[in-house]
Amino acid sequence: MYVVIGAGLAGLSAALTLQDAGADVVVIDSADRPGGRIASDLIDGFILDRGFQLINLNYPEIKRWAIAEELDFKVAPRSIRVSFGSEFVTLGDPRTSFLSSFSSASGSLSSKAAFLKYLISKPDRAESLEDHLLRSGCSDLYRKVLKPFLQGVFLADPSRVSAVVGREIIGTFISGRSGVPADGVASLPLALAKRVKNLKLNTRVEEIRGKVVATSDGDFAAEKVIVATDLTTAGQLLGADQVKPLLSATTWYHSTEDSPTDTAQLVIDSQNRGPVVNSIVISNLAEHYAPVGQSLVSSTTIYHASESEVRRHLALVWGRSTEEWRFLAKYEIHSALPLFAPGAEQVKNYKYNENIYCAGDYLNAPSQNGALLSGRLAAEELLLDEGFQRS
Repeated sequence: MYVVIGAGLAGLSAALTLQDAGADVVVIDSADRPGGRIASDLIDGFILDRGFQLINLNYPEIKRWAIAEELDFKVAPRSIRVSFGSEFVTLGDPRTSFLSSFSSASGSLSSKAAFLKYLISKPDRAESLEDHLLRSGCSDLYRKVLKPFLQGVFLADPSRVSAVVGREIIGTFISGRSGVPADGVASLPLALAKRVKNLKLNTRVEEIRGKVVATSDGDFAAEKVIVATDLTTAGQLLGADQVKPLLSATTWYHSTEDSPTDTAQLVIDSQNRGPVVNSIVISNLAEHYAPVGQSLVSSTTIYHASESEVRRHLALVWGRSTEEWRFLAKYEIHSALPLFAPGAEQVKNYKYNENIYCAGDYLNAPSQNGALLSGRLAAEELLLDEGFQRS
């Protein structure tokens, strides 16, 4: 039997790859549900995702698993709303928001033309995402729109992010079809988990001893093991030092009877007047996220902030009072994403030792696609070593 530790996207992808090849595999996770960092809670009739995130149906790995038909998917607008003081400007894909391209408030036409050139340019491995965008001539657009937007994507200043990884992920936004399932983002891992034949939840892995995986529910004899946990847990199980920095974020949820907008556009603050990096009326995208007569606002911060500071900034971002908004919850995600710094390289080998393979977004890219891809590649490397032929 092969053992996969972790039922997040990487672990589920690894297990399904092994399973499809005819291997006998069990997935073990300490949580009471699959999904890892992708989870949704139901509180007072509101669906609260543990961390704001959209799912991109055009991610290659999501396409590979043909999961879209199993999700009641709500597609997000291909545009964002940018707050400039008391004014708002919509900026989006010229194919769907053509006139928005001509607004000088969001950047000069030359900087927007430079961004199109950026999309076909090649980054230097040692440079940052910020350096690459500035070198491409996007300075005006970058300062007003791209920098505040990308901080919410990578949970870090673009000057800290690898230009290679940044260019790859930005490309997926341009070609993507992003949104959320009607019942929350947890629907994605739940749909994948239904395909796994042997999934053991509420089972904590305590130690890996050679070909034995010791758990709170007894020992499992394992021909090979794939450790598909977060980086910190992997380090604890393998006795390895954590070398890649992990980024934190906090998602804040407020409800209101008077929605600040009738669109599902993500709003960002061009003037950086507070801690909020983005905000969205998520119930305008998927109405099941809020009870009838209520709207649910999801907002993200990446640095420490109080609820009063968040509420005050949201009033500026949305251009209306938030005094009557009801605070529902906040989720502090301490290891939300790995940081791929300038010069960072994606791994080419997922094998840790003769018995153990590793998978996770920290090995590939800070995205759902990166997690799924790492799981598949780790499993395929194991299968190759074991002499399996894919069915």
